[in-house]
Amino acid sequence: EDSLYFDLRSEIAENYKIHPNEVVIVGSSKLGFSIAPTKRYRHFTDESDIDVVVVSEQLFDRTWKSVHYFWDHGGYWEHLSDFRKYVFRGWIRPDKLPPAESFQFANEWWRFFNALSSGDKYSVYKIAGALYKDWYFLEAYQLRGVLACKSELEGGL
Repeated sequence: EDSLYFDLRSEIAENYKIHPNEVVIVGSSKLGFSIAPTKRYRHFTDESDIDVVVVSEQLFDRTWKSVHYFWDHGGYWEHLSDFRKYVFRGWIRPDKLPPAESFQFANEWWRFFNALSSGDKYSVYKIAGALYKDWYFLEAYQLRGVLACKSELEGGL
């Protein structure tokens, strides 16, 4: 299992020309249950995704600039306001990017992660990715989830 984790991280890192240490698994596949607000305490099941985060300031900034260029040249997409909300929090959710048909980075992202998911090397689970600007924003998001769990547990005692 450790070698598969390393292989997955390495394959993602190689694809995005980053260091494998900039790729980590988070969420219920790592903890056994979710700490996300809408799925809190939901156990990892056969229907769960393996959530991978890429933490790369260079990739984040390059992607953000591409999105800005798209928007600045008349591009509009349904999830623009959601995209802005997440960028403010230091991460890019690929499902909030401009549509893959008109935005090259989104097209490449989905094609790569779908290929990882459809292969049988890593698992039978869907592998989903997100992009964080740096460790501060990833830690802030994770800490909010942990502190919310702590608060709920303390309130229930």
